[in-house]
Amino acid sequence: MNDNLVPIPALTGGYDLAGREPPRVPRPSRGEPLRVRRIQPGEPLGDVQRLRREVYFQEQGSNDKQHSRRVSDGLDASGTIVVVEEGRKAVATLRLHDFGSPAVQVEYGSLFQIDRFARSWPLERVAVCTRFAVQAERRAKDVVDALVEETYRHAHEHGIQFGLIACEPFLYSVFEHYGFREYLPPAVLPSGLALLRMGLVVDDATILRECESPLLPLVRNPVAGSSAHGWLMRTFPEKSSAI
Repeated sequence: MNDNLVPIPALTGGYDLAGREPPRVPRPSRGEPLRVRRIQPGEPLGDVQRLRREVYFQEQGSNDKQHSRRVSDGLDASGTIVVVEEGRKAVATLRLHDFGSPAVQVEYGSLFQIDRFARSWPLERVAVCTRFAVQAERRAKDVVDALVEETYRHAHEHGIQFGLIACEPFLYSVFEHYGFREYLPPAVLPSGLALLRMGLVVDDATILRECESPLLPLVRNPVAGSSAHGWLMRTFPEKSSAI
């Protein structure tokens, strides 16, 4: 397993290691409304690469020349990329793939133990979220809400039942707020970095209500969500008490 298998830490510097949000930088008055859109497979990434480079490297004071795959890789051509823009400038982004693709299975299958999903679900109904990045001065609720809500709508439109993500522990509270829960113990990389493996059950109204997720009004089929939640608990008992 290598660090190219996981979403790059995207909010480093915007949240402290305990998950507490520091005082926000006042939002500049730019007169540009936010726009949310999806970049479909094969379409140009536009300003997304600039945003990734800024968040993953420039914000950390590091050089990306030796780690270009973290900014863009071959999977960009096959994934759906959700982007929040202010004018022509990308301020938040996230990439989504379902596991129906053999390339995605090879890249992320072991990390998320996708074989256990495959015994009961078509892999097109399980998706992985990667390349999450939010511009430092735009780490506000309205921006991240817009990004996650559009991703959730994409999941509904494509019959996705489970959304998976791996993140560093300091991002736990961010994803927990939207309804993600750990379903496996942390994965420890050779570098010693621990990654939380979290899953969101689409239409799991009970969990979304408990965490006051902004996704709750988007629920369409709570019965299916409840059934999928029960399956996840039975299939991954390692973390069932936390789901």
